[in-house]
Amino acid sequence: MDLLDAVARQARRTPDAVALTDHRGARLTYAGLQARARAAAGSLTALGVRPGDRVGLVLPRTVELFVLELAVLLAGGCFTPLDPDQPPDRLRLLLERAAVAVLLTDDAEPARDVGVRAVRPGALPPADPAAPCPRDARPEDPAYCLFTSGSTGTPVGTLISRAALDVYVAAYARLVGASPRERGAQIGSPGFDVTIDELWPFLTTGASVHLASDADRASPRALVNWLRAHRITQTYIPPLLLESVFSLDGAELGDVRLIRTGGERLAAYPPPGFPSRVLNEYGPTETVAGAVFCDVSAWSDRSVLPPIGRPLPHIRARVRDRAGRPVAPGTPGELYLGGPTVGIGYLGDDERTARRFVEVDGERCFRTGDLVRELPSGDLEFLRRLDDQVQLLGKRVELGEAESAAGAHPAVRRAAVAAPVDAAGRAERLVCFVEWRPGHDAAGTEGLRDHLRRTLPPHMVPSEVHTVDRLPTTPSGKVDRRALLAARPAAGYPPPTPEALVTVWERVLGVSGLTADADFFLHGGDSARAVSAVTEIGLRLGVQVTARDVFVHPTPARLAERLTEETR
Repeated sequence: MDLLDAVARQARRTPDAVALTDHRGARLTYAGLQARARAAAGSLTALGVRPGDRVGLVLPRTVELFVLELAVLLAGGCFTPLDPDQPPDRLRLLLERAAVAVLLTDDAEPARDVGVRAVRPGALPPADPAAPCPRDARPEDPAYCLFTSGSTGTPVGTLISRAALDVYVAAYARLVGASPRERGAQIGSPGFDVTIDELWPFLTTGASVHLASDADRASPRALVNWLRAHRITQTYIPPLLLESVFSLDGAELGDVRLIRTGGERLAAYPPPGFPSRVLNEYGPTETVAGAVFCDVSAWSDRSVLPPIGRPLPHIRARVRDRAGRPVAPGTPGELYLGGPTVGIGYLGDDERTARRFVEVDGERCFRTGDLVRELPSGDLEFLRRLDDQVQLLGKRVELGEAESAAGAHPAVRRAAVAAPVDAAGRAERLVCFVEWRPGHDAAGTEGLRDHLRRTLPPHMVPSEVHTVDRLPTTPSGKVDRRALLAARPAAGYPPPTPEALVTVWERVLGVSGLTADADFFLHGGDSARAVSAVTEIGLRLGVQVTARDVFVHPTPARLAERLTEETR
């Protein structure tokens, strides 16, 4: 595997160069990275891991997590990272669907309930680091499996081959100019495909990768300070956070020469004099990660939202109508992506794989479900989704999965989930509409919310729940989400006081003694907790806010003032 050979070459050429550091103070050279990963690979082989086997990783974002990802690849396996901050019930569901051969984790409890063999990383059986690593994994074997939200009510795992990962890592390294001079940042959550961008193109080219703490990656000011202090030269920043960085007064980014962004629509351009180049990235998990890129710093026509740009050299982008026929330039159509980085398919879901991975002009392509059009420049402009999928805080959300979770509550007869959007067409929040079973009513909202919080990750828990007598339908018989959003009642409560918001801050952050001037992000808040705060404000205080409101107005006093102004 080219990736493995490249990391090994770096260990031989510059053994003492720093490969990885993290917020806990861990520091690993290339020689140390290679030695530890080889030893762990031998341990996995001793545990019975064979080429193609999935190895689950439920671990925090530390150097150890990425050492083990490399070890799984060396053993010929398929690393399957799962975010440990998800609710236990969801982790159990993911472990069931992943069917891992072994799980590496510090918390074995979720694994016990599903009969998965769990091993603490520190308890791996000893192995000879000088022993040769297995080399019988084939290029077409899976390198990793990432789970995303599923439209049928359960998450889906996307399998990416070792050959696809090799091609992507080399192409991405060329795109961003990765080299031993670079100091890359790692801020993405485990299980999020942006970690592929943040890690492997840099470790294969001799750069160093630095892991930010949750506190440092949570707020615009904290992130800017961390980037400057660690002399980072390039980083990924999600659009919401990046737009907040654009608006900071006197933001000093130090050595940062390139910022990559993506995961949801970027709705702003860098302001005049912004010191770093900004690269807008588009790409589904099913094609590894980024497939189409635009240098928005150099984009001249700022009367339109930033486009997604042009494909990488190995990607063929096709725009097709509903029948799969090519459309003329400038005509909206669905984006198909072909090339060697198209994924293997969905784990255990042949029907969905056949529907989304199709052959076009003799080439295997992925149907993205995104409506785009080709601009006169040849760049692609994203228009909207063609289905019920939305991106919320950069993470894929299938409304059907949230609906399925709500419908599983015993008091709910039927449920629908919709997502109001902002001026740029981006989802702001999730809103749940419920038909209650006989004998139940809106008094059960609190129980439903608790059920959803145990079942779904924070960003998928609706921030509003409304009772309806009957869910409206379209002429084709589908739930009419537009009608539900149009008829949803306006907030019937006065703007919350700073004191009420302080209570929300304390509940979500798990601290006490906060004041009205307490900055959400300086007291342990992050994007996931911002979503939880939105949910608490909506359900407990009856006020509709967005995660962006929390980012822009991070203190109870400032948010209360903004909400008061809105109602005048």
